[in-house]
Order: sequence, then C-alpha cells, then structure tokens
Amino acid sequence: MSRRKDQAGTFELLTRLPQQIVSLAKVEYENAKREVVSKAKKAGIGAGAIVIALFFLFFMLEALVIAAIAALALVWPWWLAALVVAAGLLLLAAAAILAGIALIKRGNPVPEETLERVGGDISAISEVRVNADAHAPRPHQMPRVGEEGNWR
Repeated sequence: MSRRKDQAGTFELLTRLPQQIVSLAKVEYENAKREVVSKAKKAGIGAGAIVIALFFLFFMLEALVIAAIAALALVWPWWLAALVVAAGLLLLAAAAILAGIALIKRGNPVPEETLERVGGDISAISEVRVNADAHAPRPHQMPRVGEEGNWR
C-alpha cells in the first residue's frame, strides 16, 4: 500500500495537529461568543417588550384597584376597603418577586451547542490518543540491550 505524492505523510500530519487544534479552539470560541450574543439580544428584546407591557398593565391595575376600593367602600368604610386591597396587592407583589427570582436563576445563557461540539472534539482527541497508545510498544515489551532481536 503506497501513498500518493499529493497525500501528506504521518509526520507532516502530526506537525499540523497543534495548529489545527488551536484553529479549532479559536473557531469554537467565536461560535460560543456568537451564540451567547444572539441569545442575549433575543433576551434584551423580550425584556423591552415586557417593560412596555408592564407600563400599560400598571395603569390598568391602578384603575382596577380604584374600582375594587370603590366596590368595597359600598359595604365597608373607605379606609378599610383601601387597606384590604393594599394587603392583597402586597401578597401579589411578593408572589411575583419570588417567581421572578426563580426564573432569573434558571435563565443562564450557556452556549449549549458549542459545548456539545467541544465535548465531541475532546472525545475524538482522546480516542486518537487511546488508539495511538494501543499501538505503541510498552516499556516492558522492548528488548533490553544485549538481548536477541535488539537494535545494535
């Protein structure tokens, strides 16, 4: 089995390997940056839309609070109606804060696709190393100086 002249030999391929690993690392780093920026932009646009919606919801809720106080003021004194509605709003605010904290803790922008590719690259490199080690002579298998079959 001979190789063609346009094919690289083992030594040439091994000399290219460090440069290729560095190039691969740079490409994966750029992919990770691009993926994180893309996810961050989408999150920023989503956050802006939520802020606008909250602005309108604030005024809608203000009108509903006034209506609730007015409705309860028909049965109770107005100060008691306002106090009950304020306590209800405090409970709603506490629930929203707890839910927001839980969502923020879960929303870590991790470049999952890039991490999967890098993991595949690392496993491929470790397979190459394991295969290369399987074919390398072990120190205890090498002939000693002066024994039959050694290099002179």
